[in-house]
Amino acid sequence: MNSQVWTIDQVFAPALLTAVADLVESAPLKYGWASNKKMGYTHWNHDFAHAGSDNGLDCTQALPQTLQVAWEYLQQEYLGPQTLLRCYTNAHTYGIEGNPHTDSSRDCDYTLVIYMNPEWRREWGGETFVYEGNQIRHAELPAYNHGLVFPGAAWHCARSLTRICPELRRTLMFKFATPNADPQRDRIQLFLQMLGANRVKHSGRNLQRHLLSTYDLLKYTLKQDSVTAGAGALHSIFGTNVFKTKTLEKNQRPAVAAVIGEEATELVELFRDCERPSTLEKALATGTPTLKMRDGSTRTVTESQLNSLCAIEVANLRDQDGLGRWPHLSQFHKTRTR
Repeated sequence: MNSQVWTIDQVFAPALLTAVADLVESAPLKYGWASNKKMGYTHWNHDFAHAGSDNGLDCTQALPQTLQVAWEYLQQEYLGPQTLLRCYTNAHTYGIEGNPHTDSSRDCDYTLVIYMNPEWRREWGGETFVYEGNQIRHAELPAYNHGLVFPGAAWHCARSLTRICPELRRTLMFKFATPNADPQRDRIQLFLQMLGANRVKHSGRNLQRHLLSTYDLLKYTLKQDSVTAGAGALHSIFGTNVFKTKTLEKNQRPAVAAVIGEEATELVELFRDCERPSTLEKALATGTPTLKMRDGSTRTVTESQLNSLCAIEVANLRDQDGLGRWPHLSQFHKTRTR
């Protein structure tokens, strides 16, 4: 796979198309799916795989049999071997449009959109736009059984339908990744699932989703090494001065070190024990690597540790839309995302 946008004409053979179309049409839709949560508007959706946006593991076996066959067909005919991350159908009517968003921050993820309306007219609108900066890189009308493939990190959206459109615009999405693209992340996700972190509440979502999002921001946006990214993925697993829930106790440290390594585990402990974000903000402001700890003591860390802790904090706050309150951490973020 590459970073190009490309199309597939007549995706499914007739018999398979009929089976897939029947399944999509009969899927029970639920209103409230947001392509971009920051914009506050939602559309209709049915999630066939029940895999969240943080998922990095193959979810093929969670699909209905018809879609398992369809996914196998797509790999054999067009995609080659891939890891299926998510599969769902979206639906839009006039007045319910998508908003610009990305499906992933990872450069190994891709999206295949398959258009499922047997009839579509150009005067009905509903194009898929793929952007490059402020330019439209690609526009695709939702022609029946037509597929559009693009990188998951590409900004895109489903444009609004015109007021004369009488149809429910239906699409079928397959989100997938290069096999074994990020073994470290896969190990961490399996560990979090074992701990039940997907059932621990955090910032209006769950802890697993927040931790994996933090990892993705560190590795793919801030371009941090595997030690910092690994620590970020488990940064609050022991709790922190702000997040009081302890998924693991201190004496369970060896389990963490077995997943992310000794150096990363030391960073997790520092993040647990310091008065962050304020002490990290002060360290950046003063240029001194001395941190205030939760017990009232101070601790001097290495320059490398301070940079890693600040990166973890930046990713943690950015994932929760809380970075703007901290000017020096915000500047730290800017210098690493230019």
